[in-house]
Amino acid sequence: MNMRSFAIRYGFLLLLLGLVLFFSIVAEGFAGPRSAVFIFQSVSITGILALGVTATLVVDGFDLSIGSVATTALMLSAYVMVVLEMSAFTAIIACLIMGAFVGLINGLLIVKARVPDLLATLGMMF
Repeated sequence: MNMRSFAIRYGFLLLLLGLVLFFSIVAEGFAGPRSAVFIFQSVSITGILALGVTATLVVDGFDLSIGSVATTALMLSAYVMVVLEMSAFTAIIACLIMGAFVGLINGLLIVKARVPDLLATLGMMF
């Protein structure tokens, strides 16, 4: 393996390791468990959304509405818990149903109506 292919394959991991080492030395408390928990909490939602986008990319599609659907789910969960005074479990179920409904509409537009995936999901952003 030459240097270029090594850099392409492992460059991101080396950069990440370098950043962790740098901030562990410079910032006090960065290498502690409290910081790790905070980082994982911050990245968890982005990771879940990335899994959904990856699923659409695998089938040669692209979903532009992911950010709008995630924001709508956030607002729906707040509405269910604050205004309707229901449990977090009920809010999660409501968000899953809403997301499945938007996905169903996107799927029907793309498969049955033969609307291009970029156009259909762009329309669902609004």
